[in-house]
Amino acid sequence: MKQILNLFAIAFAATAALTSCIQDEAPNAECDILTVELPENILEATPVITNNAVTIRVRSTADISRLAPAFTITDGATITPESGSVQDFANAENNIVYYTVKSEDGQWEKTYPVQVIQRNIASEYTFNSSELDASTGQYTIFSEIDENGNTVMTWASGNPGYVMCGMAPNMASQTYGESYRDHIYEFFPTAAVYPEGTTIETDENSPSKTKYFMKDGKKAVPEYIRLVTRTTGFFGNSIGMPIAAGNIFQGYFQTTIATQRPREATKFGEPYRYEPVSFSGSYRYKAGEIFTDENGNTIQGKKDIFSIYALFYETDENTEYIDGSIHEMNFSHPNLVAIATLPNPHESEEWVDFDIPFAYVSGKTIDYEKLNNGEYKIGIVISSSADGDFFRGAVGSTLDVKNLKIDRKKEIE
Repeated sequence: MKQILNLFAIAFAATAALTSCIQDEAPNAECDILTVELPENILEATPVITNNAVTIRVRSTADISRLAPAFTITDGATITPESGSVQDFANAENNIVYYTVKSEDGQWEKTYPVQVIQRNIASEYTFNSSELDASTGQYTIFSEIDENGNTVMTWASGNPGYVMCGMAPNMASQTYGESYRDHIYEFFPTAAVYPEGTTIETDENSPSKTKYFMKDGKKAVPEYIRLVTRTTGFFGNSIGMPIAAGNIFQGYFQTTIATQRPREATKFGEPYRYEPVSFSGSYRYKAGEIFTDENGNTIQGKKDIFSIYALFYETDENTEYIDGSIHEMNFSHPNLVAIATLPNPHESEEWVDFDIPFAYVSGKTIDYEKLNNGEYKIGIVISSSADGDFFRGAVGSTLDVKNLKIDRKKEIE
C-alpha cells in the first residue's frame, strides 16, 4: 500500500510540474535592487548593495546634487523614483534618497535608502549612530557620523545571517516575556552596551521609519561594543554551523552566500587615503566554558580566544575586497600591504589597552598616486572567537571593545 501511495505521489508531482510548464508563468513576487551604475570616474569604490540598503562612495570632486543612478531590479518589478532619473543627494538629509521597488505581482514592495558618501573614512571610531535594521527590526547596525550628522561609514557584522536561525527572538522571549520584541537586539552576536537612559525612538520622517538608539535628544554613543559567541540552535546545527561568533568589521556582509561560503561572505575594507601607522583601542574578554568544534563536539581542555586585527591592502581589477578567506590562508594575500594583529590576546576582567604597529609585508611599498586615487583599503576585523569563521569556539565567549583608532602618517593631497 505504501509503495502505491508513493507511486501516486510521484505521478501527481510529475503531472503538476508538466501543468506548470504549460500554464503562464506566475508574476514575480520579488522586489530587489540587483545592481547600480554611475560613471566610473566619480566612484570611489564599487557600490555596496545589501538586502535593504545601497551605499555609494563617490570622489570629493563629484557633484552629488545631480546624480542619476541607474538600477537593475528584479524582473518585472518597478522602481520609484525612476531608474536613471536625476536626484539631489547633496540636499537630502544625510545624503539619502529613498527608492521603493514594487514586485511584478504587486503584492510586495521594499524601500531602499540609497546613500551617497563623499568624504574620507574616519580614523577614530565611537559607533556614534546606531539603529535597528529596517528589514526585520531585530538587530543593531552601527555607523560613524561626523559633526554635521553625515554618515562617514557603516560597520558590518554577521548579524544579518543570524536572523535565519531565529534564536534571538526565542532568547529574548525567555528573558523578557511579553515585552521581548523591544529587546531582541540584545541577543544577537553583535550588540552594544549603552548609557542608562538610552531609548529606541522612531524617525517618523523617514520612509522606512528608522528606529535609532537615542539619549537626551541625540543619537546615543555606546559605552562599548559587545561581541558574544552564540548558539545557532537547530537551524545552525542542521547546516554545519553550530555557533555564530560576535564580529564587527569594515566592509559588508553578503547574505546571499552566507550559508554556502561563510568566509567569503565577509568582505573587509573601506577606501583609505592615508598611510596607516598603528591600530589602538581597549578590550576585555571572558571565554565561554565549553569549546566545541565545527560539528558541535566538545574539545576537552581547549580554551576559546578572540581576535583583533586590521588589514591595509591595494585593490585592483581582480580584488575589490579581501574576504574572510584570508584567515584560512594564514593571513597571506597578494594584495596585502600591511597588517596590525593583536599580540597575546588573553582573558581580562579589566580593560586592556592596545596599540599595534602595522607590519608591512616584505617587499611591499605604497604607490602614492594610487593612494591618492583611492585604490587602497583598510579593514578592521574583530571577533569574539578567533576560529568562529570555522564554527569553532565557546558559546558565551564575550569580547567588549571601545576607543578604536587608526593612527596615520599623513594625508595625501
